[in-house]
Amino acid sequence: MLLKRLILCGALAGMALAGPAPAPPAPAPSAAERELQAPLNLDDGKPTPAVGRDDTGPSVWRALGSVVLVAGLAAGGLWAFKRWGARRLPGAGGTRLKVEETLALGDRRFVAILKADDERFLIAMSPQSLSFMARLDSVEAPGPARFDQALDQEVRLTKPMAVKDMEAMLKGSSGARP
Repeated sequence: MLLKRLILCGALAGMALAGPAPAPPAPAPSAAERELQAPLNLDDGKPTPAVGRDDTGPSVWRALGSVVLVAGLAAGGLWAFKRWGARRLPGAGGTRLKVEETLALGDRRFVAILKADDERFLIAMSPQSLSFMARLDSVEAPGPARFDQALDQEVRLTKPMAVKDMEAMLKGSSGARP
């Protein structure tokens, strides 16, 4: 056992003293490598621009003109799109159906006045539903002059009625209430 250790230490010491193995000789550089290692010669005989010349004037005006031109084209395109192009997009709607006014109630709930032809409707919208609330009278139609008349009219419309009275009213009999 001691002998094995001694032989191993001797071998390691011999390798350390011997040093690295000699490197093989480098191959001769190729023509491309010699050309790359040659000093760079920038004298090609062509005229070069003067280094101290001030070229910032025209390029600043050219850049400013370009910005103005692009902004003008964008504004003109937006105007043309609003004037002629917005009606051709999907969902742009026609001329018969319009949302006159919308009121946000919070929590993604809205109340809106919808105008279809000459009629107006009050609708309620939520994320899950769309509800018809009322048909609005036109602005030109005069309502009751006094509050008590309006209240009486509303009570008459919402008061339950007998089926025979409803049938008589639908048939146009004079005995039914209005």
